[in-house]
Amino acid sequence: MTRQRFRFHGPISASLKRYLRVDEVADYFAISTRTVYRLLDEGDLQATRIRGCVRVLVEELKRFEVLLRMDE
Repeated sequence: MTRQRFRFHGPISASLKRYLRVDEVADYFAISTRTVYRLLDEGDLQATRIRGCVRVLVEELKRFEVLLRMDE
């Protein structure tokens, strides 16, 4: 039995992505990846590890953004 391989056929729209990488989170908020990791370590931002890779749910970004606006 052979394994079927899936090919990447181009960029996926950010609106379709459910999880974002740390560098994508940093770009979204215009902060450094180090700051993102600090937010994760302090528990301000929640993430999931998938095979050792840190991923943040888009819904978590929205929740965090609401908290930031409340602090203003």
